Amino acid sequence: MIARDVRHRARWAAICFTVLLVTPAHAEPDDRIAACDTLVSLRLLTTANPDRAAALAAAAGRPGCKAVSRADVGAVEHRAMIGGAPFECLAVKGESACLWVQP
Repeated sequence: MIARDVRHRARWAAICFTVLLVTPAHAEPDDRIAACDTLVSLRLLTTANPDRAAALAAAAGRPGCKAVSRADVGAVEHRAMIGGAPFECLAVKGESACLWVQP
């Protein structure tokens, strides 16, 4: 029972630490966007959180997703259309591959 409680606390500590790492201290909520490694991850994130602010808040808790500053976003590397909605994979400063961003 104690081991399970320790694992639970460790998991929450890891989630909180990840949120602190991913969220720049100087950034305003308006200048960040939700971004994911894969289009599938982005679609799952935005389907569960259709509101832009909710998706941004949930991004840190979803594997492969994070909040990124708009200032770090660069050129379009890939484009896709799903159900008439455009999606773009954009170059992001400090990332080895482009990230799919919320339209």
